[in-house]
Amino acid sequence: MSDATYETLLQADRLLLYGLHDQAETLYAQVLEKEPGNSEAAFGLARVALERGDEPLAHERAQLAVKLNPRNDDAHRLEKRLAEILAARRAGQTAHHQPTAGRPSEQAAFARNRSMADHRASEGEKNKK
Repeated sequence: MSDATYETLLQADRLLLYGLHDQAETLYAQVLEKEPGNSEAAFGLARVALERGDEPLAHERAQLAVKLNPRNDDAHRLEKRLAEILAARRAGQTAHHQPTAGRPSEQAAFARNRSMADHRASEGEKNKK
């Protein structure tokens, strides 16, 4: 990595730290364009996406950073954590959207369960006999 690339990445990190996401993203993208194998730039883009709340995009970019450098521990941790979060959300969505058995109508419930009045009437008949 050249000194210029290193300085650009440091500047992008500073911009991200101060919440200047657009400017940081531009610098990370410039580095990745010049050096397509730069895992740090891909990881920086993942952090930008995460700061913006776009977890699926952050996960994709973290996966790219890991692919570019399998020894990038920060990218590994971020990718793993985002995979867990996204899987949990998918599981939660399917749990909330599963069709539930319809509740029986009141008439069906009454048809299956005798009312107290019916019960008393049948008890009264038994007592008369």
